[in-house]
Amino acid sequence: MINTRAPLAKPFVEQVSITDGRLLRIGYRADGVESILASVELPVEVLEQQIADGLELVTTISASGEIVSQIFGSSGLALEGARSIVSIDSLVSQTVDADSLRMEELPVSELNGLLRSLEASIEHVRTALAQRS
Repeated sequence: MINTRAPLAKPFVEQVSITDGRLLRIGYRADGVESILASVELPVEVLEQQIADGLELVTTISASGEIVSQIFGSSGLALEGARSIVSIDSLVSQTVDADSLRMEELPVSELNGLLRSLEASIEHVRTALAQRS
């Protein structure tokens, strides 16, 4: 009796060549061979939505004024490389930049709301500083 070992299956994802490239083939190939053992073709949007459903975007502010956003997987662990850091003053500066204000057509009432929010945040920081002194 000859004992032949079944080939190991390796997962793959590849873009199916259609004009808009919004279709992916997902499946398993036999390790070391190009033959496909099983596959399915799905629109990219379906995969993106299913993946996004298991992800959580967590945004925090550090004591130094940096806003840190990270993506956490369904395991609760942060995904490698899926992280953004920007200073709070940079975000505010971008928001109230004259070009941004013209493009967004922000009403004065919204800017006043932003100002109140920022002033309240400043008071929270002052209170924390006073408690530390």
